[in-house]
Amino acid sequence: MTPLSGAFTKPRTSQILGGQLEERNIQLVSDFYVERVDSEKRVLISYEEEEVPYDLLVTVPIHMGSEVIKRSGIGDDLNYVPTDKHTLKAKDFDNIFVLGDATDTPASKAGSVAHFMVDVFVPNFLRYIEGLDLLPTFDGHSNCYIESGFGKAFLIDFNYDTEPLPGMYPLPGVGPFSLLAESRINHWGKLLFRWIYWHVLLKGKHLPVPARMSMAGKWA
Repeated sequence: MTPLSGAFTKPRTSQILGGQLEERNIQLVSDFYVERVDSEKRVLISYEEEEVPYDLLVTVPIHMGSEVIKRSGIGDDLNYVPTDKHTLKAKDFDNIFVLGDATDTPASKAGSVAHFMVDVFVPNFLRYIEGLDLLPTFDGHSNCYIESGFGKAFLIDFNYDTEPLPGMYPLPGVGPFSLLAESRINHWGKLLFRWIYWHVLLKGKHLPVPARMSMAGKWA
């Protein structure tokens, strides 16, 4: 289970978003580990010999790191580099920092996480060059739009220690995006972020969103 999918199992998130599956007549089977597929009977079979029928099967292989990490010998069994989750320095190598999809940190493999990592990495790398102690400043912050169909979407914002909570983002009490709530403006935000990704983030321009998760504008 990835940290992003794990976010959906948190009590508040599950309470608010759980009804979306029922409304769309989608059945969720959790903790089902596929051992094999019987294509003739059109069923998935688990290691416990449980069966789930299917009409159209779309599978996603286990998430793994890059093959180049495997060849380098610095990764784990899943080709991720063991990394201090707060400083982003490799655990077994003093002169390597690890960002984004290459790390084994329990944060989502999402573009927003890589962006927040960079904001934390730069000042820490400068401290490393000067021989100073590294600051444990990365908190696993992640936010993600979730398309729900019919021109609407959800937005979640969470980190290592705090589950997705309802509220307004990025401006407390103002938004304009609603957290853990379905809205058209969240869908428009997803489309806007696509433009921001290509024209702001990839060009190295500053995005005025704090790297650390803020509790301002959220409520439990």
